[in-house]
Amino acid sequence: METRDLSVVGGTGDFFMARGIVTFKTVESMNKNKKLAKPCKTLTLYFHDIIYDGTNSGNATSAIVAAPAWANRTTLSGLMHFGDVVVFDDPITTDNNLHSPAVGRAQGLYLYDRKEVFTSWLGFSFVFNSTEHKGTLNFIGADPLMEKTREVSVVGGTGDFFMSRGVATLMTDAFEGSVYFRLRVDIKLYECY
Repeated sequence: METRDLSVVGGTGDFFMARGIVTFKTVESMNKNKKLAKPCKTLTLYFHDIIYDGTNSGNATSAIVAAPAWANRTTLSGLMHFGDVVVFDDPITTDNNLHSPAVGRAQGLYLYDRKEVFTSWLGFSFVFNSTEHKGTLNFIGADPLMEKTREVSVVGGTGDFFMSRGVATLMTDAFEGSVYFRLRVDIKLYECY
């Protein structure tokens, strides 16, 4: 069992201006024979990110909107890009070809959040505009970029994906320096309405 303390530094409503400590305990599941739920829906999609580098405004789909004071907003800062915040509006395709018809857009942000390890934090939506799917899926979570596969939470959706929840496995499918990368996103939804 692992125990961890976190500071409480404020709140709203009944917890307005609250101060204190919250203790989290991680425990092992009591039922090791519990069967895992089967997903009610699966999707595999690709999103293509072309970051603005000061010269490619015509086809850039993302831009650095915040950077450390010692950096600039046309190139990613330092080796780990710590402190950079990137906003994106990337095409989503059903295969790994950037020029395939888009079934929607990946819209959101990622920020590089560690100095010593290449990692980011993601918050984004898939906004579908195809004849097959309408609505959105919302994602959030840490992205340890050096891992072959990473998982982020699917925390909700609208339209065809109303209140859906699940997990998305991310894999870097291709990258070209710090200007272009493509992610394969395998989505498994465990709550579908």
